[in-house]
Amino acid sequence: MAEVQKIDVGAAMTSPLAAASRAVRKGSDLFEQLSENPKVTLATEKFNTMKEHPQVAMMFQKREVFWTGLGVALLFHGAQFPNLFLCTQLIVGFCFDRVKVSVLAVYRDLTTAKEKMNADEGDESKAEADAKAEAKPSNKHAAKRESNAKVAVKPTAEQNEEDAASTKKLLKVLDTDKVSSVVFEVCVAAMACHMVMEGGLARAVIVAHALVTASKQKINQFLKFSGQEDMQVWIDLFVSFVLYAFFGGMALLMPSFAFAINLGVVGGQLVTEHGLRVAESMGKIPAGATADAFAASVKGVALVGGLTLFGSVWQFWALMADNGMAWYFTMLYLPAYTAENIVGLF
Repeated sequence: MAEVQKIDVGAAMTSPLAAASRAVRKGSDLFEQLSENPKVTLATEKFNTMKEHPQVAMMFQKREVFWTGLGVALLFHGAQFPNLFLCTQLIVGFCFDRVKVSVLAVYRDLTTAKEKMNADEGDESKAEADAKAEAKPSNKHAAKRESNAKVAVKPTAEQNEEDAASTKKLLKVLDTDKVSSVVFEVCVAAMACHMVMEGGLARAVIVAHALVTASKQKINQFLKFSGQEDMQVWIDLFVSFVLYAFFGGMALLMPSFAFAINLGVVGGQLVTEHGLRVAESMGKIPAGATADAFAASVKGVALVGGLTLFGSVWQFWALMADNGMAWYFTMLYLPAYTAENIVGLF
């Protein structure tokens, strides 16, 4: 029986591998040129000096104002950015840690591979660097012409082989399972975001999980189980089950209402947590109290509860009335508005 003839594509892989090696090398050289550029160095020094200025340092330290403003925006216009809001909650709550672990594993392998390749080159690389340094023209314009001439020269077959060999050497060091894990985790996150944006059970799960996580922190402040400390784990599990059953049913039967409460809870917490820190820096908190202590007090709980109630009612009314935003708010939220439209395409 005749065997199936296989097509040899090994030669066709040389050019892509060589192109990848040259692209990485060119990017590395460009980064080094930028870092050594006197103008860039001067701009970096000026920026660092500007950061040390008291007024600018105060602005950098008051990042809480941004989070407070984000909370206010969610309370008033969060319903206009459902895809961006839900995808952010999904990634932060479920996907970010998994993707981060996979990416860091590949990054560590890349660093190890680069160090190994540099160590293997050894004295040969140093000799080539010395030769290039001696042959480098002192005239800046001449160096530029030489660089342009090198770019214009089409790489030879021998050069392609060397570049391809360099790329293959790097790829052999990498763990293919780790690279596949990164791609898999990113694809899972993208697929999960798509399912959440489509609605249904996936959106209900995300909304219910966010509401349970937020409400359980507040509920634990009011519950005390005297004499039942040894059963604390089971009590927490039971409380979580009750909350998941309540909010999960709400998210399935009344999705708009549950989503509005979700916006109100997140917006209220952002305004309370970060707004109180801004007030503390301005000296508006009562003497002897801190922002965290005030947030844990009765007044703090009442504040976050009132903001949550207001945001929930306002957003539920906006969802039911299908209200849009005025053009000036669209301009104010232009980056978020653009990101919402881009995310909605998926």
